[in-house]
Amino acid sequence: MGQMGKSMSSMVISKTKATETLVDDEGTSEHVPLPTMNLSIEQLDTAENNLLSDITEVRRVMDLFLNSRIPEAEKILEPKRNSTLYHSLGHSFILFLRSMMTFQHADIEDAIIALKKTIQLADAMRKKDTGWFGNISSWVKGGISVQDVRQMSRLQRHAELVHAECFMLKALLCIINEESFVAFLREALHVRSSYHVYKTLQKYLNQIKEQALEGKDIKSYDLDDHFTSGVALGIGLFNIIISLLPNSIMKLVEIVGFSSDRVYGMEQLETTGGWEQYVGLPISELPPLQEPNEGLRRQFCDMALLLYHIILSKLIPLSDVNEELSDRILAYNLKLYPDGVFFLYFSGRQLSSRSQLSEAKNQYQKAIHIQKDWKQLHHMCYWELGLINLVQQNWQEAYKCYTILQKESNWSKAVYYYLQAISLYTLSTSSNNLDEKEKKKQREEASEMMRKVSGARQKIAGKSIPLEKFVARKARKFIAQENRLIFADLEALVAFSAFEFMSVNELYKNLKRTNAEIDRLTHETKHQEALNYYDDICICHYLRVMVLRLLLEQVKEADIEKLREWKQLHAESIQTVKENADKIQLDHYIYYFTRYEEALMLIVDQKYDEAKTIVQSIIKTSEKGQFNIGAGSHAKNKYSLESTILFKCHNCITQIQSLS
Repeated sequence: MGQMGKSMSSMVISKTKATETLVDDEGTSEHVPLPTMNLSIEQLDTAENNLLSDITEVRRVMDLFLNSRIPEAEKILEPKRNSTLYHSLGHSFILFLRSMMTFQHADIEDAIIALKKTIQLADAMRKKDTGWFGNISSWVKGGISVQDVRQMSRLQRHAELVHAECFMLKALLCIINEESFVAFLREALHVRSSYHVYKTLQKYLNQIKEQALEGKDIKSYDLDDHFTSGVALGIGLFNIIISLLPNSIMKLVEIVGFSSDRVYGMEQLETTGGWEQYVGLPISELPPLQEPNEGLRRQFCDMALLLYHIILSKLIPLSDVNEELSDRILAYNLKLYPDGVFFLYFSGRQLSSRSQLSEAKNQYQKAIHIQKDWKQLHHMCYWELGLINLVQQNWQEAYKCYTILQKESNWSKAVYYYLQAISLYTLSTSSNNLDEKEKKKQREEASEMMRKVSGARQKIAGKSIPLEKFVARKARKFIAQENRLIFADLEALVAFSAFEFMSVNELYKNLKRTNAEIDRLTHETKHQEALNYYDDICICHYLRVMVLRLLLEQVKEADIEKLREWKQLHAESIQTVKENADKIQLDHYIYYFTRYEEALMLIVDQKYDEAKTIVQSIIKTSEKGQFNIGAGSHAKNKYSLESTILFKCHNCITQIQSLS
């Protein structure tokens, strides 16, 4: 069933034996060739003759799955999951998706086993090199060539594509499951091989397209939308993902054979759905509902576009966001899959990004109540509901959401403990409806949860997860400060990229909160008596900077005096952070994030050169490893959320270049 938007991790070692991992009694990984599956000529002929009808049935399975009728979809796949190429792929993909949502070791193992079986089946259906000369020729070329693809039957081309897709999915799971850097490097080589297979398939399709433009008959190539949509999905994702990488990493991947073109990648995904034909038309103008022969991977191309325009665009600066396109894609797919959890989720994110938080909550609640078979699909909705409740200062409801996630989800126990804790803590310090006894109990429970954060951390590819490192540091700070954190809710919204969900009303509330706390810290607190005083004052000013920028962007009807006041406060807060940065003990990241905010305001003011200089200085600091901000013992070390801000900075430069 193709690779979903997030599946970018492993693949076929072209024309070489596939491998599997065995673990001996001492826990040492050993890679051995997967067993070869031999199919008779009669079996291959049957597979060739039934290929399109099999895909049509799996297309129906995918439609059921995307419309939240999961048991029905699984029931159709079950009888043929070990015998046909696409039923096997569909079964493997569903197990892959389930494992990515549960993060349970057993589910990941089941998915890896299923993917290995699909790889074996696909390998048995691929075109085999004939004789020793063919094997040597393939080795010299480093994989398949366009000429090789020309000589393949329809079944062999599909088998090549499925083989690549399954190695991609399997590699991602292996990286997570083995938790070692060695596994990451090994699977990265598989990704490289996958990339070259996709490039070859794309070259083959481009040559046929050129012949069609010349008026030549191309019917003999037996092309179908299922194959072309699969190639478009792979090429589109590779080009977009690589283009988003920081320059230092991009140079490295280019050395090992990768290249990227974001515009071309977007075109590949858009063309699969025919969206380019609707540019400039009213949103109500939608393509006709698809037929059974619609490209099998078309919806995943749509999902990749939604992921880019709705979710990624709110995490990093992007200059080519197309909300009209995302609205049209959502409208089409919600009409096709009215009960589809994935598209309801994207709809909720779109509404959240427009600060229509009540409407967003309705979409998430609908997604939760529609299907009960996969609780894991509920979890992504509870996550969003938790963030919205933090934005709306509904601390009790936020706590309920994170409690459900803590009990049922394995994605990040450390993060869930932390968010439970800050929800309770903020409730205890903000609510006037609770007596002191109840508030004390809540603070004690919050402290208990904070003490569990560090021990609940996990690793992927042998590396700590940045957001888990961040919450662990904040939990330690909470404990060291005798159960106190300043604006823990707002800081969490920054870390989890939900700060900009705030409506104007919420922005006014938080401007009042930050102003009051800055006034208290400036006039009431004695510096020598307050632990981490300069950390607190800088955090307050940084958060006020964010609030003010969003107000300046959103409140167009404000009078001139009010705008001038906000601008003045914004500049004062930035200056305060810069002046006190060398006194920060723990939260060194605040300085770099504040400088980034300074650059964003310069972009709003169309001072592009100044903005670019600031952004480049943040990047260079990390490249040279020369931090030296703060007074604490860790001042010269890397700071929290460094990778997050660098990712933003890299794409901010691209945005500046497109604007200037």
